[in-house]
Amino acid sequence: MATIERIELFRLEPPPAERAGTPPTRQSWHHTLRQATPFDRFDEPVNRREPGGMIWVKATASDGTYGLGSTDTGETAAILIEQTLGPAVTGQQVGAVDACNDRMWHACLSFGMEGLAARAIAGVDLALWDLWGKSVGEPVYRLAGGPQRQSVPCYLTGNDVDWGRELGFRKFKLARPHSVYDGQAGIEGTVEMIAKARETAGADADLMLDCWMAYDVDYAARMCEALRPFRMAWMEEMLPYWNYDGYKALRQRVPWQTMATGEHWSTKHPGIRAVQDRLVDLIQADLKWIGGFTEAMKLAHAADACGIPMCLHTGGNELYGQHWTFAAPNVHLIEYIQFSDPGVPLEECYAGSPSEAGRKAYRATPGTPVPKNGTMALPPGPGFGVHLPEDWLIPWNVDADHNQRG
Repeated sequence: MATIERIELFRLEPPPAERAGTPPTRQSWHHTLRQATPFDRFDEPVNRREPGGMIWVKATASDGTYGLGSTDTGETAAILIEQTLGPAVTGQQVGAVDACNDRMWHACLSFGMEGLAARAIAGVDLALWDLWGKSVGEPVYRLAGGPQRQSVPCYLTGNDVDWGRELGFRKFKLARPHSVYDGQAGIEGTVEMIAKARETAGADADLMLDCWMAYDVDYAARMCEALRPFRMAWMEEMLPYWNYDGYKALRQRVPWQTMATGEHWSTKHPGIRAVQDRLVDLIQADLKWIGGFTEAMKLAHAADACGIPMCLHTGGNELYGQHWTFAAPNVHLIEYIQFSDPGVPLEECYAGSPSEAGRKAYRATPGTPVPKNGTMALPPGPGFGVHLPEDWLIPWNVDADHNQRG
């Protein structure tokens, strides 16, 4: 059996577009909507940039086969992977993903397993799953126990509901324009937005609101009451991810409202606590932020044992999330975030796309399937099906001009 020989780090640099992409009909909601955040409490805006940008992890086996994973927090993740996580898995057998995952968590035990450490672990974990799949010629969803289904309904995240209808979606999640700091005017403005969305989406559509931790308990309860006539399928992340007591109080205030949260949890442990206390109805872990494919799957099984479903944050925008969705036992939906402008086909939304909007699309790489008429089909393999030209991968310690750094 081949063993893991080395772990290397890269940046992704697709070549410039060779042709013009499809022109948009207008700017997307990203450019036209001010999204409320918990940072609205400050007089001046807070810099919300994630540290370091995207980083790619290459796990190479003793027989030359390699797998690719990715995560964010670039330079921070690079230090952890180079000095702690890579040495923890080097020499282990290809396919021993649980053992490797356990070794990485224990390697971080003395300085903290959550937050940035979990994001670094995710990059290596995904690369090891990809390596295993490519080594045996199987898609990851099959190695992980699937496929549980042949297709899965997809919901569109974004406030361009008319464009989503044109693309064939019937489930829509909107971003919030107001926070608790906007008071009653914010509730009324949100009601106006949802009313227009309901009219555009139709009576048969599902509507959800991503609140991104911008409310407190009282404001969340008042918002739920105000939006009750529009039959919200769920209200998402109304409170900060750590506010367990707040969710318990909110459950008492609006027991009829379906609640979702979890994208900002790192490690499986916050989710297990929420499952045990029945604080939420839908868990929305992010593969990169919870600690990778393995950790998210452990939470999925814990939640499934209690009858609570999961739906990954941005699961449809990457091959990693697509494979996980088809392997997990308790997933009935997949999310696709619309980052491109209306009028630009979703097929153009990947690295190297001729469309500038497509080139900036969230995390996607060439060959990433997109939803068709609101449905996502089985993703390709082997591994995660991530196939990048090697000259797109620039060693992490080499700068944009290909000079050695440091």
